[in-house]
Amino acid sequence: MNNPIQNAIFSACQEFMKPIVRLLLKNGIGYREFAEICKSAFVEVASDDYGLRGRQTNMSRIAVMTGLSRKEVRKIRDAGANNKFSSIIRTRRPELVLSIWHTDPQYVDKRHKPKRIRFDGVGPTFCDLVARVGGDIPPRAMLIELLRAGSVVEEGEKLRVVSRSYIPEPDDPQAILVAGGAIRDLVSTIQHNLGCENPEERLFERRVYSARVPKTHRYRFKKLARERGQLLLEDLNSWLSERELEKMESGADGEEVSRIGVGIYFFDHMTSLPKAKSLEKKS
Repeated sequence: MNNPIQNAIFSACQEFMKPIVRLLLKNGIGYREFAEICKSAFVEVASDDYGLRGRQTNMSRIAVMTGLSRKEVRKIRDAGANNKFSSIIRTRRPELVLSIWHTDPQYVDKRHKPKRIRFDGVGPTFCDLVARVGGDIPPRAMLIELLRAGSVVEEGEKLRVVSRSYIPEPDDPQAILVAGGAIRDLVSTIQHNLGCENPEERLFERRVYSARVPKTHRYRFKKLARERGQLLLEDLNSWLSERELEKMESGADGEEVSRIGVGIYFFDHMTSLPKAKSLEKKS
């Protein structure tokens, strides 16, 4: 194939598919299962993004675009809402609970540190905290999830928050869903920027890296990235949480909303640099 854009896409796909394949194989998922997921994604995107006058694309056009048969397209479409792979959504409710606990004057002490609070009763409580966030998650279920994620610990009759982040354990199915959402968000940003001619409308996406840093500095940089990245994310998360609370408290449920955010990640590919050739002259 002589199309340079398609050649570049194939090369890029081969690179970003490798860590995905490692994740699949580690969890016992082979090519056939993955191929079915890909079919569903191709049909969903072709249906939603290439329809006319707000309607879904017809099956014949989907078949031409995707290379699938009309029979396969119909089968996938008939699955419809029952297709459990069609979307990956991460709720921000646990993160919002943790953010309020770290910033609201009711829940912090004079040093601006989060207070230890009771589950329910008089004064600022965990139940009141969950009620402020809204939604249909019962306080007890929210507490169990935050305890399981290690964000909150029990100390006698009180609860202490130990982390501002909600990060499920690596072997937790929820962590896989969160990872899927992170990959989706990054690729969506890249896809938007590649197709956006107006620089002012491109989304922020930057990296800093070096391929020549000695291994001895790896852990120092990892610590630096974690500390400064965490501070930036906490600051941005507070800004988002304040606007979410404003919307909840104003009761503007009919107002149009956007899902926006920023992600930061650390990467590390260990390589060995070739040894420099000796400049000594042979005698």
